Amino acid sequence: MPTPRKDYMDENIVSETLLSVSDCLCKQYPDTSILWGNSEVKKERYMDQLGLSLNTVQLFEQWMEEHRNTGDVLFPQVFSDLHTAEDFLKRFLIHLPGIRIISIGLPEQYIVDFLKDVELFNSKNPEPYGVEKMLSQHHPPGIEGAKKIGYEVLGFDSGSFHSYLCNGLERDLHQHFNFSPNRYGLIDSIEEADRYSDYCNALGEKTESVLWFPWAIFEHKKRRANKN
Repeated sequence: MPTPRKDYMDENIVSETLLSVSDCLCKQYPDTSILWGNSEVKKERYMDQLGLSLNTVQLFEQWMEEHRNTGDVLFPQVFSDLHTAEDFLKRFLIHLPGIRIISIGLPEQYIVDFLKDVELFNSKNPEPYGVEKMLSQHHPPGIEGAKKIGYEVLGFDSGSFHSYLCNGLERDLHQHFNFSPNRYGLIDSIEEADRYSDYCNALGEKTESVLWFPWAIFEHKKRRANKN
């Protein structure tokens, strides 16, 4: 979901609201670490936050387990296709007005390096992460009918992403490249995103210990629920 600009971000550079793949910045659904975890307290708090009844919660968990078994939902928060994501939203989260379905795509020339990096640092993970699995199987992002809203410089870490905005790098990029993000807090062109990811990687320990890549971000229109 879009989120208000964080206090540590430069208000003269970043717009009032932004959309990010990083769960440090934007809420993402479903949070499978809670659903498939052992804490009933966290689970109840999570469902209260979503405004779901006990009956809906049970259907929610059943749906998630069924689609995990069929490979439609991948660990930790990846839908393998647009239809599954739309079905999930329609069944359980359609009441959240600001929710969005987004797809991400990594340009072809970076995929080999990304997979090598994941293999090097996540080799102990018993189950491949959803993003890793889809890229290794050359599964294209579901972007039919979607709008490309920009690029985000992201670093993959244990199944989720860090964003350049998590590290307050908008100031550095503005100073060195006269960078100005679009209204989503994203980068307009692949050329810019490529340049900024190189810059972030060159910073080394001054940022998160990840390999930064320029990811394309696509937004899907939320379809209205059918009225019976």
